[in-house]
Amino acid sequence: MSILRQTSRKFAAALLLCFSASGAFPVSAAESLAPAASPPAATPWNEEFAYLTGMQAYIYAFPAIMYANLRYQWIESGQGQVQMGVNQYWHSRGLSDPKLQYGGSPNRETPYSLAMLDLREPMVLSVPANPDERYYTLQLMDFYSDTIGYVGVRATDNVAGDYLVTGPGWQGEVPKGIKGVIPSWTPWAFIAGRTYTDGSAADLLKMRAFQDGYQITPLSHYGQPAAQVAVRHDVLDVAPKTDPLGAFKTMNAVLRENPPPARDAALLTQFALVGLGPQAKGSIDELDPAIQRGLQRAIVDGQALLGRVAKAGGSITGATRTQNGWFYGPSNWGRMAADGDFLGRAGTQAFSGITEHLIEETVKLRTFVDSEGQPLNGDHHYVIHFSKEQIPLAKSFWSVTLYDQNFNLVFNEAGRYSFGDKVPGLIYGKDGSLDIYIQPEQPAGDKAANWLPSPKGKEFNLFLRAYFPGPSLLDQSYAAPAVQKVAN
Repeated sequence: MSILRQTSRKFAAALLLCFSASGAFPVSAAESLAPAASPPAATPWNEEFAYLTGMQAYIYAFPAIMYANLRYQWIESGQGQVQMGVNQYWHSRGLSDPKLQYGGSPNRETPYSLAMLDLREPMVLSVPANPDERYYTLQLMDFYSDTIGYVGVRATDNVAGDYLVTGPGWQGEVPKGIKGVIPSWTPWAFIAGRTYTDGSAADLLKMRAFQDGYQITPLSHYGQPAAQVAVRHDVLDVAPKTDPLGAFKTMNAVLRENPPPARDAALLTQFALVGLGPQAKGSIDELDPAIQRGLQRAIVDGQALLGRVAKAGGSITGATRTQNGWFYGPSNWGRMAADGDFLGRAGTQAFSGITEHLIEETVKLRTFVDSEGQPLNGDHHYVIHFSKEQIPLAKSFWSVTLYDQNFNLVFNEAGRYSFGDKVPGLIYGKDGSLDIYIQPEQPAGDKAANWLPSPKGKEFNLFLRAYFPGPSLLDQSYAAPAVQKVAN
């Protein structure tokens, strides 16, 4: 079977699931064949076709749309906490806090080092020596959120030095001294670096010095320490949020800038029929009004569908296990396009996480519900009881962090946002067990040491991470304990 035929079949399966989930298909085949006794006011056929095709296009392109918007905000707009130039790092110098309102479920253990790479010229990434084996990783993603490579303690064996990142079609000579080469098939790539700190004042100073050892150098300037590189802040403009068709206008521009792979040609041909994608001709504003209406509906419903997929941990092909209300991140996280899993890539990878690690680096579980299947809400009190055997096995560290419905940290006066094996002061039971108390107000006595504040009257979710996970996490045989609701 050809790649295009495989892609077309995956597209059809994903399309069916997408429309079934959104209610666009009837419940049964029999109902679909039976004529309606009194049909509702007919929607123009071209509007409905634009809606159906637009839904799939929105799912396919959502990560690129998100990255284009983040890049514009971080590099050109001058607004927000994260500010950088093209091919430059922005470092968070402390633990993530609620001031960082970009979604993506930021962790509390590894301050971030973020960069957007323009790979029309290859870039050299330099990393410092790490004799203490402090956890760090530079994760590189294509402009559709899949991982293309790592530099770090695990992936490159903690080897300091210089690593070359190349763009599509580059065939130059690799300089001497380069430790490894990471090719990107998209002209732009995204770096999400993470560097561990225990959060103490002394360790934050060491962590910041380590971050300063991360360097990005254009290949033409490699080996020239005194060379000055001009700072750039001009990137692709994105459509305003007030434009009801803005997401698709941004999509068309960013997909032309970062062309999809040839294996997806059949999808792109379909998208172009309603004015979408790199093959589309003309302006979206010049499309038939019925087609524009269908596309506007697709953006609204597509966004809603991705929210539902994110909450369910949905993946078309990535095996994921749910037990005690916790669901594993899909086993194909970080490489979802290879399976044609564009719904999982958009919903569970980009929508709720901006990007996600390969499971070799980090295994993650999330829950939105208690042991009775009810949404977690700050109006209630909860306890998580980890028996000694249920404490996650992770070579580096593990943690559980609380987020709001937009996947941001939630402010609390105590400044407590997570718990795990690196959190100081936790009180363990004599049998090695660990109880965590999740509630809005501080509990009395020794329980206060194990308190995780929740937002009063608001729903929240919990995210368990294990860095360098043990075998039971990799094969999904580990079962996290349920979140038990207790009397207030």
